[in-house]
Amino acid sequence: MKLALAPLILAAGSVPAFAHPHVFAEARMEVVVGDKGTVDELRHVWRFDELFSSTVLVEFDTSANLKLEPEELAEVGKVVRESLAEFDYYTSIVSNGKDVGVIGPDVIHVDFKDGQLLMFFTVRPDSAMPLDGTMSFGVYDPTMYTAIDFLNDSDLVVEGQTGSCENAVVRPDPDEVLAQNQQSLTEAFFENPESNDFSKFFATRLELKCA
Repeated sequence: MKLALAPLILAAGSVPAFAHPHVFAEARMEVVVGDKGTVDELRHVWRFDELFSSTVLVEFDTSANLKLEPEELAEVGKVVRESLAEFDYYTSIVSNGKDVGVIGPDVIHVDFKDGQLLMFFTVRPDSAMPLDGTMSFGVYDPTMYTAIDFLNDSDLVVEGQTGSCENAVVRPDPDEVLAQNQQSLTEAFFENPESNDFSKFFATRLELKCA
């Protein structure tokens, strides 16, 4: 039971490669700036599609009462927390062109409402991130198995004082991405998409530019 959710949410390890998503989630992300003028944490909320949610319900409903009890929800959160660690919880942080690692959440809180699974958790940059230069924050699955989407620009926000920094939501144009990366579109990419990080270029992101 503890391993059942892993292939459903990330297609990792021995799970075959998929060229298109099988799991869908609507997301919200808050980039939190602390009193010292550094990016302290990112708060995530994911709401999964009803098909995937029903699959999780079946897998984790050990009491067989067609609902997830608190201890069953906690088990879902535990499995997801363990499964997504190697993927930095699908979180992308870039500071002045350099990738920044992620410190994972202590716990992933899980709820089930109106037939949909919800997850709430917080991650932190693994190094200090002062408000300097250009930073970007996004969410994507490098295996392309899970599509995590921000439906509205208002789902990507900055909390805290950012001074003269400017922020904007960037939604890459797929045609432009493809045109700029034609040489990367090899047969190997289509046969084994998880061997590269190409999906990152298509991901919606929040950019923060500071003088």
